[in-house]
Amino acid sequence: MSFISVKPKSEYYSALKEKIDHIILHLKDARGVFLLDKVDERNQKYFMNQIIEMPWCNHMLFALLIQADRNLDPKTTDNQLKNIHPRMKDIFHFHSLQEMKEFNTEVHLYSYLKGEFCPEHSNNMRSEFLRRYKSDAYHTKKWIMQKLNQEQQAYFEQFLFPIPSFDSRDFSFSKLALEKRQNNRKDETDAIVPYLPEIRATSRFRWNQMKRLRDAFYKAIDEAQKRPDCLPLEFHYDEPERIGERLYFRLWDKPSFVSHYQYQFTETVVQVANDRKGAYSDDNNHFYVEYVKAERIDDDDDDEADGLWFAEIIQEGILGSWSQNATKEEIKLKRTLLKSWGYGSEESEENPIPFWSGHKGILYQSTFVSLHKDKVEGILFDVEPIYVACTFALLAIDVFTTTGARLNELLQINSTRECIQIKKVKEKLHYSFRAIPKGRDKVEEFYISKQTMEYIQIVLRMLKEHYQSDKIPSVEYRYSRRHLFPEPKPYYFQYQNKAMKHTCLYSCIKFLLHAMRFETQEGTPVTVKSHLLRHAFATEAVQRQKIPLDIVAKVLHQRDVNVTSYYSAPTPTQIAQAVGELHDVIASYVDIDEAILRSPEELQRELDDHNSKVGVFNKVLGGSCVTDYICPTKMACLGCKAKIPEPEQEHELHEVIKLSKDMEERFTKMGLDVEVKKAKEMRKQARIELKEIELIKQHREELHYEPIIRTNK
Repeated sequence: MSFISVKPKSEYYSALKEKIDHIILHLKDARGVFLLDKVDERNQKYFMNQIIEMPWCNHMLFALLIQADRNLDPKTTDNQLKNIHPRMKDIFHFHSLQEMKEFNTEVHLYSYLKGEFCPEHSNNMRSEFLRRYKSDAYHTKKWIMQKLNQEQQAYFEQFLFPIPSFDSRDFSFSKLALEKRQNNRKDETDAIVPYLPEIRATSRFRWNQMKRLRDAFYKAIDEAQKRPDCLPLEFHYDEPERIGERLYFRLWDKPSFVSHYQYQFTETVVQVANDRKGAYSDDNNHFYVEYVKAERIDDDDDDEADGLWFAEIIQEGILGSWSQNATKEEIKLKRTLLKSWGYGSEESEENPIPFWSGHKGILYQSTFVSLHKDKVEGILFDVEPIYVACTFALLAIDVFTTTGARLNELLQINSTRECIQIKKVKEKLHYSFRAIPKGRDKVEEFYISKQTMEYIQIVLRMLKEHYQSDKIPSVEYRYSRRHLFPEPKPYYFQYQNKAMKHTCLYSCIKFLLHAMRFETQEGTPVTVKSHLLRHAFATEAVQRQKIPLDIVAKVLHQRDVNVTSYYSAPTPTQIAQAVGELHDVIASYVDIDEAILRSPEELQRELDDHNSKVGVFNKVLGGSCVTDYICPTKMACLGCKAKIPEPEQEHELHEVIKLSKDMEERFTKMGLDVEVKKAKEMRKQARIELKEIELIKQHREELHYEPIIRTNK
């Protein structure tokens, strides 16, 4: 270990040398590289902005340098900093401490952990602080013992966080916090598991809808370019018969928009737009659409058309970083709306931004559209950024729900022979991708379906079109553990020459699944996250599909089967269903002595009666039951995911819709609002199953459906 020679290259060195011990600043690794230069930029920024003036700045930077030398993931380091530093501030403030030499873990740290102050802090906050504090203290101590000689060890002892004599077992909060985290996660998983097939299907159908809109958009542009003076161009097209709606739009470009709304612009802007100069020149011009309305094609159907699922996101002005220029009243209203969708909380002061990607070109609206969207009667938006977001979300949701992969593993997928594997076994093609799982440093194989491979090809075609090239460029990896991927690669999750981050992908997923509401049994809204889908995948595989635990562990790339057992533990609903089944068994107890005395005819009648209630492929309302396990809905067959809707039983569902309308009218007159909602839900579920019946007949045809646009002449 060598010390001072030349100064580190870090841009923060000059500011640090006035505040930090110079020996710490000039620490090097075994190869002679300054440890300060190995610290990730975001970790350095946080230290400079938050910690440098604090009494523990030397201790924290020393720990930070050691974490960099251990090649710890920058995100993990970030969590360490953001967890330890605020709690140290709380402790020093409460006990009026000024220097680190005054800090006594047995007194000051202990009092915080016992809850003697900061009563608003949760058990989880105290537990996490103790865990991360002890981790930092232990690893810094271990590092100097292994890397430094006795003289150097004696010097750096002054910069070690003192190790407390107690651990989490001495406090009740650790167990309570762990139980609460696990219960919360399982409650959220419980809300998601029954809807995994619906999540996959919804993402696919919504992507189909977005693709149709994009195709129609570009056809309208072609038409407008043939007739330069036709803008704004009104056009519409019919959705497939499954949806049964007609969507109406207007196509604009910047000059036509200014000309049409010229009284809302200055004379100078109108003149420049008419002359097509500057910002309105052909080089700076672009097209966008105004969504006008949707209507049902069937005149006999009096229900309102659903239209575009994302229309309210744009209409309510919560796409992107919406709070930047909003008034206090607007912020209050939008926070309330977002909270009703499950985003944000009353405790947090931060404004939730679920549909902000932070990545240009993805869920990104142009400046012109953002400034002037309120001038139109309809909903004004850029098409391509929304299509791009939906395409990335389509692939991500499919991988999460069919492989249980982690987000880090998903973002590693790239267009190289080393990553994408296609093998032919017994005349059948098998597909997989290779990625480095959490806690490993070598690639492992993740098996995917043919459908997933098709989605990868969809993303690849989109990127080639975006880059106008037969190949996609190699870009730097930008998510956690990026030290394992120093070389740029042609990652699929990239756009505008930048790899995607986790926040971008989360926003895309939330956008594509918007208005799919999931709730815990207590009614708490649940938002879809990658790790939650991983838990749901494991639970579905073990509890419903009965796949052995050790195999699921291999699929999830988990070394510890006990962790897999926690991931796949039965949810509260599944436990309730199992207990209900047990009660059914007890209730169906048969006296064997009495049964022996009964005639064969009686036994046959009992068997027929039993077969009419349980078993595979029994005829139920609107289709056939296909479960041979616990009834997932307690015999409430309408809307059950264990039922395959049958086209031959379509008339039964039409009868349900007719009945629900009569019920709704009757209950409305009686003032029974809850029963009215139930009737509407019954009609909704029947309509969904009718759509599913149509899907059985038309799904593959729809994949090749091309909307025929009709324009104003």
